[in-house]
Amino acid sequence: MRYNLVILDQAQEEINQAYKYYLEISFSVMKSFDDQLEKAYQSLETNPFFQFRYKRLRALPFKSFPYMIFFDINEEEKVVYIYSVFNTNQSPEKYPDR
Repeated sequence: MRYNLVILDQAQEEINQAYKYYLEISFSVMKSFDDQLEKAYQSLETNPFFQFRYKRLRALPFKSFPYMIFFDINEEEKVVYIYSVFNTNQSPEKYPDR
């Protein structure tokens, strides 16, 4: 069964910042980031049961970019709540709060 994704405001802002940053480097780098984000979304829609990382939030790291998606699952409603698309170059002290 597929899960629906809900991207919360903080996560959307972080995504927007990443797009802006990578677009300044080049369109192809931004496109590559977007492709990895879409693959991560597809993984979360089909099987979101990744390891717990922080305060009961699960995490899915990107393969080629220094980002990690922090999320929670509501199994009854089949919804994945994305709290953060976190740049792992930042301090872990800045991990998202639920």
